[in-house]
Amino acid sequence: MFRLTRYGGNPILRPDPSRRFMEFAVFNPAAVVLGGTVYILFRAQSYELESTVGLAVSPDGFSVERVAEEPVYRPREVFERRIVGGIGPVGCEDPRVTVLDGRLYMLYTAVSDAYDYVRVAMTSIDVRDFVEGLWDRWARPVPVSPPGVWDKNAALLPRRVWGRYAVIHRFFPNAWVDFVEDLEFRGYWLRGYEFFRTRPGAWDSDRVGVAGVPVEVSEGWVMVYHAKSSYDGAYRLGAALLDREDPTTVLSRLEYPILEPREWYETEGMRVVFSCGHVVLDGKLVVYYGASDKYVAAAHGDLDELVGELLKRADP
Repeated sequence: MFRLTRYGGNPILRPDPSRRFMEFAVFNPAAVVLGGTVYILFRAQSYELESTVGLAVSPDGFSVERVAEEPVYRPREVFERRIVGGIGPVGCEDPRVTVLDGRLYMLYTAVSDAYDYVRVAMTSIDVRDFVEGLWDRWARPVPVSPPGVWDKNAALLPRRVWGRYAVIHRFFPNAWVDFVEDLEFRGYWLRGYEFFRTRPGAWDSDRVGVAGVPVEVSEGWVMVYHAKSSYDGAYRLGAALLDREDPTTVLSRLEYPILEPREWYETEGMRVVFSCGHVVLDGKLVVYYGASDKYVAAAHGDLDELVGELLKRADP
């Protein structure tokens, strides 16, 4: 049985009352390694429930060296801002990041009080500009999921499949994958194939969604996913193996979670572990996750061990 091991210094990020944009909560982080440094892009929330994207920098994947004083990405368009007024959540939620062709692409959940649904939006920035902190160079965001439909939890694979870009996303309650000709999204909305479903009566029975960008190994794509249970409402993390050349094919899926809420920072008010990102460091899969929708924490495990466990359960 494979289980992630929690970092002993958890939580690695906490709300900071001295910074308004992250005074209420920090959670659901993405992550990427650039030049040997780990960049953690987390969802930051103010008391007004506006979500922005903050940045923490780690030299080793666990200790936080610094946190940016201001958000590195803010809501800019009507589909992600507070327009009508009121007290509900708005902004840029739950980012996933992918480096592809020299650019860092960020897909996130865009929430506006002008609509009764949420959408997937996408922006990008040159990797050099990102490393240098030139946040005004993010491309103008575009909504990439259909209007009028709840769509969340989107991740772009780091290479083309069948000559196309592959995006995993969620039309509630299951995960879909779409293959697109380009990343311009002119007149095209994400659709695709429903390929990863809830399991009735199990710990992942209510909803499922991709966590971080799946990791490519020789045996396929290792996909960490989050799921909510219909019997206790808790969010847990699981793992599956997708075919390397056809990610619509699920080769293997663990029947048990690899991380579930147990520690105080994961059960404070809400029983939630929810990841949007992970990195591989020296063969170790380091998973960053939001704990109880309040903190950022980290857990780790040997990637080869996880692949081996998945292969034991693969169809012959």
